[in-house]
Amino acid sequence: MARWLFILLVAAAVSAGGYYYWRQQTQTALDVQTAPVKRADIRRIVSTSGTVRALVTVEIGSQLSGKIGELNVDFSSRVKQGDVLARIEPSTFETKVREEEAAVLVARANVDLQEAGVGRVEANLHKAVLDLHRAKELVGRGVTSQAALDTATAAEQSGTADLAIAKAQVENAKATLQQRQAMLDSARIELERTFIRSPIDGVVIERSVESGQTVAASLSAPKLFTIANDLSQVQIEAQVDEADIGQVAAGNDVTFTVAAFPEEKFQGKVEQIRLAPVSLQNVVTYTVVIAADNASGHLLPGMTANVDIVSGEHSNVLAIPSEALRFQPRGPAEALVRDSTATGSSSTSSPSDRTERMLDKLKADLGLTEEDVDKVRAGVEAEFDAIKNASPSGIPMSQEDAREQARMRVSKVLRTVLGDAQYKKFEELQRAGPGAKQTGTVFIYQGGRLVPRQIRLGLADANATEVTEGLKEGDQVVLRVREIAP
Repeated sequence: MARWLFILLVAAAVSAGGYYYWRQQTQTALDVQTAPVKRADIRRIVSTSGTVRALVTVEIGSQLSGKIGELNVDFSSRVKQGDVLARIEPSTFETKVREEEAAVLVARANVDLQEAGVGRVEANLHKAVLDLHRAKELVGRGVTSQAALDTATAAEQSGTADLAIAKAQVENAKATLQQRQAMLDSARIELERTFIRSPIDGVVIERSVESGQTVAASLSAPKLFTIANDLSQVQIEAQVDEADIGQVAAGNDVTFTVAAFPEEKFQGKVEQIRLAPVSLQNVVTYTVVIAADNASGHLLPGMTANVDIVSGEHSNVLAIPSEALRFQPRGPAEALVRDSTATGSSSTSSPSDRTERMLDKLKADLGLTEEDVDKVRAGVEAEFDAIKNASPSGIPMSQEDAREQARMRVSKVLRTVLGDAQYKKFEELQRAGPGAKQTGTVFIYQGGRLVPRQIRLGLADANATEVTEGLKEGDQVVLRVREIAP
């Protein structure tokens, strides 16, 4: 039994070896698909949706309660400022005005009556004064008694008091007249408010009342009409996700479509970014207000617009297909990979070359002296030596970790060498633009080999990505590698 088992195992091994040999002999060829680095226009788009609204929308209500007696407009009616849209049945308010007019007449007559009373009291006082003088002369000559003089004095004093009372009554009557006049003005204002007028030029986009309907204005004014101002200009309130809002800025160009006119593209501009967040089911968005021209009148309030915000645009720049950044050699393609540093290719450079390029850039951007450059060079080289010595044996460091550690050590050197103003400017340059520091790796098909290139990336859209450093026009970047049967 063991013998047969041994024979079966040997046969299986021979079969596997034969299959492997046959596979090697018939191994499929590799088709390397590439695309050239070429110049193109890159447009970064933020897509979202929003609602079309009029620039100015006014809701018109009533401050009075009553029945709608007249209704002069309907949906889509165009109105001018001051036009009467409707009127509340005015009979009650007209009656109130007539009552107050009569009350004003009564008050004015009372003023006249009180002023006439002042004249009578003044005449009586004048007589009392004359009687007092006469009584004093007679008492002085001994013709009349002291009692007569006292009576004349009392009459004069009483007349003076009566005059003061009469004048006070005149002032009271005048105040009553002013009160009645104010009540008349109030009644007339309420009568005027029975006219529901348009405060702006525009078009009626909503009517919430019918003729004969009773309007009840108790705690708040009921909405009767909604009027939109000039619809030749509209705005779109679009919701942009928090992940994309950093790419949007006031003044960005916008294109959008609506379902009613799917073939027509409308143009607009970002006018405002509202800072208040909108949270719905744990999704945070921000409202972006887009101004758009509507000379054709096709855009109506309430339409849903599918919006593309152009958050960045670079013309005639070097670009590669974005899928080249996603390519990684796997399987048989790994055999084609060549380390570019081993062949002396110019696609990558040694640490010293990178250091010199960095120093040249710092010198230009920060205005460093040759002495400063020498100090930075010495410090950077010392830090890179420290990285090599500190790296634990047998545990290779990832490219990302190595870059981050190198960046931190370079910042440490610059903080020591540069002045405060220069280092602050360096930090600002580091933060300038989210795409300025982005890097990636692509593969160049060169001499039958796949050569990796570290590149610096710029703007990207749905299909292409800008390359700011690391490639030249005409280079062939690898998109994919596939096997081809012989």
